[in-house]
Amino acid sequence: MIETELNAGTLQLAALDNQGAGPIVIGIHGYLDNAESLRPLSPYLQSCRFVAIDLAGHGKSQHRPIGAQYNQADFLQDLYALIEEQSWDSVILLGHSLGGILATQFAALFPEKVKAVISIDACGPLTQEESTTAQQMRDAVLSRHSKRRNRLRTVDLDEAVKARCKVSDLSAEYARTILSRNLTQDAGGHCFWSSDPRLRTKSVLRLTDKQAENLMRNIECPILFIGATNSFKKLDTVYPSRDSWFKNAQYERLVGGHHIHMENTHDVGLLIRDFVEQL
Repeated sequence: MIETELNAGTLQLAALDNQGAGPIVIGIHGYLDNAESLRPLSPYLQSCRFVAIDLAGHGKSQHRPIGAQYNQADFLQDLYALIEEQSWDSVILLGHSLGGILATQFAALFPEKVKAVISIDACGPLTQEESTTAQQMRDAVLSRHSKRRNRLRTVDLDEAVKARCKVSDLSAEYARTILSRNLTQDAGGHCFWSSDPRLRTKSVLRLTDKQAENLMRNIECPILFIGATNSFKKLDTVYPSRDSWFKNAQYERLVGGHHIHMENTHDVGLLIRDFVEQL
């Protein structure tokens, strides 16, 4: 895959592109990850044009302007602008975690633009009860206030890898692969985060279950959900409770953790290849 940049409205999004022919598959990574996490799936999509993007503020993509924040709906706006400006038609969306959530949401909003969705270790939007509304909004304001200044500091990649492994089920190898794309270097070889610190702020307001259901029922295309046996997402429980929301969905469970597409790439890749070839 080659490095490229693509216009998405006012932003430039960095991406990895296999430059293949055939259906357009847009890869959308998870929260605080980047396109590098989806690179292992490229060999299984040789019959497609596979473009794995860095979402705004992640990896090598542009940050949102000063004063702006990172709302989930704005990522959908970026995705719409990207598809429109590239004149892509009937795309396949392949998302992991946050990327899977965005893929299902976009397919619900624009069913005419999406041929299929592949969602890895995610099954629709995260939700909260209405009773948590005030606390959610308060937490968002406070977290965004604390990140109002971007303090540049050097990063020790080895220490960053250790820290990421402590709070996730990622192996050191995969953590290093992802984090390396979130770093930049100065002339003296010092490393700094290229990802935007504002990404770590709280969401203003999550959907309720009823809102999520209303959204998911609007999806028309086939969906492949891939769950991981050892993930904190627990799709084995979530999917059965939401199965009735989807018109044309299938659920496959494979052995692995949250980043199952990196640690069990072959099984995940074969599932995705077969699903795409049968569309």
